[in-house]
Amino acid sequence: MSSINFLAKTNQVVSELFELAYRVPIGEFKQHCFELIARHLNIDSGVWITRTEQQVRFYEEDSFTFNLPDGFMEDYHHLSTVSQQVQQVFGIMLGNLDKTCDILDIVPKQEWLGSDMYKLYCQKYDLHHSLMTISVNPQSQVMNIITLARHNADHSFSEQDKLCKEFLVPNMIEALRINILSTFISLRNATLAHRAVLDGYGNIIEAEEPFIAALEQANLITNNKVQIDVSRGDESFSVSSLQFRITNYSGLRFVEVQSAPLKELLGQRKLEIGHWLAQGKTNKEIGNQLGISEATVKNHLKQIFRILDVSSRQQAISYFHQQLKS
Repeated sequence: MSSINFLAKTNQVVSELFELAYRVPIGEFKQHCFELIARHLNIDSGVWITRTEQQVRFYEEDSFTFNLPDGFMEDYHHLSTVSQQVQQVFGIMLGNLDKTCDILDIVPKQEWLGSDMYKLYCQKYDLHHSLMTISVNPQSQVMNIITLARHNADHSFSEQDKLCKEFLVPNMIEALRINILSTFISLRNATLAHRAVLDGYGNIIEAEEPFIAALEQANLITNNKVQIDVSRGDESFSVSSLQFRITNYSGLRFVEVQSAPLKELLGQRKLEIGHWLAQGKTNKEIGNQLGISEATVKNHLKQIFRILDVSSRQQAISYFHQQLKS
C-alpha cells in the first residue's frame, strides 16, 4: 500500500472511531471499535484492558476480549512458566510505553516458538501473531493495554500495520474518554445522580465533579480510588447514606451515586423557581408569581445552576422538565 493510501485509510479509521464515540452506548463501544479495526487491519481477535493496577494478574473481569472464548484471560494462571513469561513480556512493554511491538520484536522467533507461552497458551487460541501496545496516563496513571491478533500463522503483521496501530491507539483511548463523557452528558438530565467510570479495583477512570465531591464528603475516596465494593454486579446498595448503582461493562464499572432529594438539595423557594422556570417563565414573570424581585430570582438561578451542575438556562429547564415528569 502506498504511503498516501495508508494515511487515507488510517485517517478514515480515526474519523469513524470518533463518530462511534458520540453514537454508541458505553457498554458497546469497545466491541464496535474492534469490529471497525478488524475490517481495516484484518485482525481476528484482540484484548483491551483499562485499569490502573500494574502489579496484579490479568483477569476476565478486568478485560474486554474480542472474538476470544470465556476464560481466555485466566487460562494461563495455573501454568507457572506461562504466567511468568506473560509477566516478563508485560514488564518489557511497560518499559516501552506507547510503542507498538510484535512479540518477535521482544523474543527471537525460535525462542518464541519453543516457549511455553506460545506452545501451551497462544497455540491453543491460534494466536500466532500479535501487536501489543501499553499506554499510561501520566496524571491519572490509568493504563490501557491493547492487543490485536491474527490467527493465520502465514499472515504476519507488517511494519505498516505496526505504524497504523501505533497511530490508532492514542485515538482509541481518547475516543473511549469522549464516549464516557458523552454518556455522562446524555444522562445528566435523566436522573438526579452523579456518575463515574472506574476500573475493577475502584480507581477512577473518569468522573463528574459532583460525584467526587459527594464521595469526598463521605470520606469514600483515597488517592483517586473509591472505597466501595465495585465487584458488585448490576445492583444498587447504600454506603454512608449514599445510594450507589454499579453496572459492569467488560472491565469498566459505570457507577451512579444518587443525590439527596431535590427539595433537600434546593429548598422550597428554589424548587418553586424551578417549577416556574420549567413552565417557560422569564425571571420577571417568576418574580411576579412569587412576590420577589427579578434580581433575587437571578441570584437563585445562579445557585440552582451550581447545585445541579448545569451551565445554562436551557439545561436547567430540561432538568426540571425531567423531574416534573418523574
